[in-house]
Amino acid sequence: MFLRAVAVGAMLLVAAVAAGPALGPAGGQAPPMFRTPLNGEPPTLDPYFAVDSASAPIVFLMYNTLVSLDSTGRLLPQAARSWDISPNGLIYTFHLRDDMYFHGGRKVTAADWKWSFERMGSPALKSTVGSVVVAGIQGYDAYQNGAAGIAGITAPNPTTLQITLNPARRGGFLNRLAYYAAVVVDKDVVQRGGNGWFATQDAGSGPFVFKEWAHNDHLTLASFPRYYAGAPRIAGVSVPIVTESQTQLSEYLANQLDFIQVPLGDYKRIRADPTLGKQLLTYPRAQVLFLGLNPRVYTAFKDLRVRRAFAMAIDKAKISKTVFFGFFTPANSIVPPGIPGFYAGYKGLPYDPAGARKLLDEAGVSGKLPPLSIAMNPFSPVSQMMAEPVAAMLKQNLGVDVQLQKTEFSNFIANENKRTVYQSFMTGWSADYLDYSDYLDFLLYSTSPLNRQSYESADFDKLVDQANAAPNEAQRIAIYHKAEALAVTDAPMVPILFSQFAYLKKPYVQGLQTTPAVNGWLPFSGVRIVK
Repeated sequence: MFLRAVAVGAMLLVAAVAAGPALGPAGGQAPPMFRTPLNGEPPTLDPYFAVDSASAPIVFLMYNTLVSLDSTGRLLPQAARSWDISPNGLIYTFHLRDDMYFHGGRKVTAADWKWSFERMGSPALKSTVGSVVVAGIQGYDAYQNGAAGIAGITAPNPTTLQITLNPARRGGFLNRLAYYAAVVVDKDVVQRGGNGWFATQDAGSGPFVFKEWAHNDHLTLASFPRYYAGAPRIAGVSVPIVTESQTQLSEYLANQLDFIQVPLGDYKRIRADPTLGKQLLTYPRAQVLFLGLNPRVYTAFKDLRVRRAFAMAIDKAKISKTVFFGFFTPANSIVPPGIPGFYAGYKGLPYDPAGARKLLDEAGVSGKLPPLSIAMNPFSPVSQMMAEPVAAMLKQNLGVDVQLQKTEFSNFIANENKRTVYQSFMTGWSADYLDYSDYLDFLLYSTSPLNRQSYESADFDKLVDQANAAPNEAQRIAIYHKAEALAVTDAPMVPILFSQFAYLKKPYVQGLQTTPAVNGWLPFSGVRIVK
């Protein structure tokens, strides 16, 4: 998931909300709204396309998955109250809750899950979520070639969902189901609403309901009183779109926001402040920050030696120490700590400017490389904070002139997806769910829609395929390590730093739970505001 200009006066889209008012605290007072900002305009709120850091936080609050993660990353039941696994590990039988309702009022059934997963994997929809979550189910390939549905998904009764896996793609299936976008959707809403159904309503069953979207200004969600785990204890979530981190901090200090990410330039000052230091939350994040190298646009990157030279010309340790004061750490691998099977001890490519220049000499391009443009993800200041020293190092160590390119968030995502616009790009990827596949399968497999580096390696693809066919997790991770090492040395992307979360939370906010995945927090259904 990818790493926010406020345009007031955009069209206000208001949806009729099926939910009634949330339950108030003792004494009859209406519960307050929880206020937390978003760094940019969401490109979409269709959960099967919400693979960016502006869409994900909103989808995360409105929908339910079969299984979920707790604050330590452990898998827990959600829509499925329990499940059974066959002795061969290929048949999963999910026993569903019978007290889960869509926001429109209809009870969620196993047939809704089957319809949702088949929509997710529809060849007409072309969802990146489907390619990760349901591609391993028996009958997926036939579905892509015209079959009426996915044969491996059956709903024998309203509270039983059975899924049979393809042995060749079995890897990490339960972890994939914890992907925040692997959700059930209300087909009545989707079918009735047309292509843009998500702009005025949601099709979810989660703790919060879509209420309002003022484009480039704010979103508002209301609490859902029929949520299976109990009505949230706040009236809803107010999400202003605030693109500048310093503005977010100013609004937090003015008591206009309750929960924000800390601008890293202010981290040490906030940590030392006697009041704000007590409101500071820091904890591990499963995120890699990287430079993507696109040979489709910058043709010199077609040569492995050139890509490797760029990777070896970047002093990650210096960037970590001087720019991020050690709060972020150098990344030798692609998959970050916090992902089960993390490749601890792997050294990756060294910082070696002389070796990098030698590689350019061998490629015959030393002193001949054209200027390089690095597009920076605008969702947070981190990309620019990394890109500036990287540009200086490439100039100093390789003699390459680098221009830094800024754009609005939705344009950045759209241009990345085209793969024909950016020569290179500075961005990051945070765990959608805690599994190796969320990095290697998503970011680098040749046919993945999110392979924005245009990496093509038959050897890498073969290793990923072997990993997902492995009969147990230990063998799967061992093969993934080989694939990861190949990708690091092929250098289609240069991992630079592993990050951490730093948030400010008002003392009156209680019950908020954190996680190393997604946005760093679990859905706010347990949050209380006690003033």
